[in-house]
Order: sequence, then structure tokens, then C-alpha cells
Amino acid sequence: MSMLTPETFRALLEMEQAAGSGMSVSELRRELTATFPTGARVLRRGSDGYPDAFEELRDPPRAVCALGDAGLLERQLRVSIVGSRDAAPERCEMTELVAANLAARGAVIVSGLAAGIDRAAHAGALSAWTNEGRPGRTIAVLGTPLSFPWPPENAELYGEICASGLALSEAPQAEGRRFDPEERARSLRRRNRLVAALGTGTLVMAARPGSSTLVEVEAALELRRPVLIWHEAARAPWAEELLARKLCDADGRELVAVAADAREVESLLSPWTRVWWL
Repeated sequence: MSMLTPETFRALLEMEQAAGSGMSVSELRRELTATFPTGARVLRRGSDGYPDAFEELRDPPRAVCALGDAGLLERQLRVSIVGSRDAAPERCEMTELVAANLAARGAVIVSGLAAGIDRAAHAGALSAWTNEGRPGRTIAVLGTPLSFPWPPENAELYGEICASGLALSEAPQAEGRRFDPEERARSLRRRNRLVAALGTGTLVMAARPGSSTLVEVEAALELRRPVLIWHEAARAPWAEELLARKLCDADGRELVAVAADAREVESLLSPWTRVWWL
């Protein structure tokens, strides 16, 4: 049970009303008091703590709920790792290794807590230790409430993320628990733009045409953020099409490139050879 301050409840209530909740104020107060995680906060747009990266979006969320270390939002090198939910086991294993290597080098790994590549990215980050003896860090962006991580089989992983990293959700925290499959799918798809915005750049480990992974890629490119394609995926038709577009940022640097290891990812995304202060 969470002790909701008046300010927190007002912010949560606004999120519910914007989502068209049919519950009464008293019903929402009871449910949110029972389910909103202890220690979680609501970061409202324009207030302290609201992620600066979201301000660059065409449609920034009015508020996001946060559980964990919000200081990770200030880290300079954040790598969004995305890919298919049904990626081959070998690609998931490689994702976990790359994420661990990046986290050990000081990067914060951002992903969406989905099955497959997302899960491997979070797990890899959590398994890492920096040379300073600090654990690897990761941010999970949910398409469901903080109290209702999806998919359910990632619940244990989610608990580990909240203990040492950060979880974010723009979903209504009561109404989102009642999403039908179609509503949940829409919310999960919308969270991809937040994953894109939080990353210094995006590393795509696997994708399929028309997939939500490529929705995240387009969101990153719209923000003029670099997109790196894992070298083993670079000959897929979707990857060849991305590379052929020859997109560049304001400085003329190509926005889409191919990367083959964690060191190359870091060098392409960061002006530092190592983020020593994590």
C-alpha cells in the first residue's frame, strides 16, 4: 500500500481522466493507494525531474511515473537496445553479452521490458560490473502501469530493475491494469517513442518489417538520434533499406550505421572513450 500525497494523487487522477477512466474519484483513490508502488513518483511535464529527452518529442507525455533511481536520466551515455520478441536464442545471447559489455563500460541500457531482445538487454546490464565495482544500470520503459509489468514472465527481472535501475510508465496506473489486449498493444507501441527519446542512440539487434522495433527506429530518426544496426542483421531487407536512405544529422554525420561490438557502439554514440564516473 502506498501513502499518496495530495500532489501525487492529483497527478495520477489527471492521468486517469485523460485516459477516460469511468471510475469515481473515491474508487481511484482506493485502487491507487493499494497498487501504486511505494517509493514511486509522478514526474509532471514542466516540473523538476521530468526527463528533458521527452521534451524533444512531438507528443511528450504530460506525466510519467517513475520507480527507482531517477538520477539515471541524467547520465550522458544511454544506449537504447531494441529488437524482436521472437529473436533467435543466439541473437538474444549476443544481446545480453553486448549489453553487459556496454554497461560495464559505463553506459545505461534502455529497453522496453518485452520478451526476447528487450529482456536480454536488461538482463545483460544487470549482470555487469564496472571496474569501480558498481553494478550495471538499466532503464525499463513500460507500456503498462508500474504495478503491472508486461509480460508477466518478466516480473522477477522487473523487480531487479527497480531495485538498482529505473522503471518508467506513462500508462494510467489504474485504468492500465484493465487494458484489453488491443489497448495494451497500442500502449506498448506508444512506449517505443520514449525508449527512442531516452537513448543517446539506438542499437537494433533484430527486427521484422512492420514490427514495433522499426516504429522505435523511426522515432529515433525523427529525433535525429543515431541508429546502429547489429552487424549480423545488416543484410536483412529492412536494414539495407535503412542504410540506403543515407540520413544525416545537422553536422552531416550519417545517422544509420553498422556496429559489431560494444566498443564500436560506444565510439559511435559517445564523445568519451569511457564513462568513468558511473
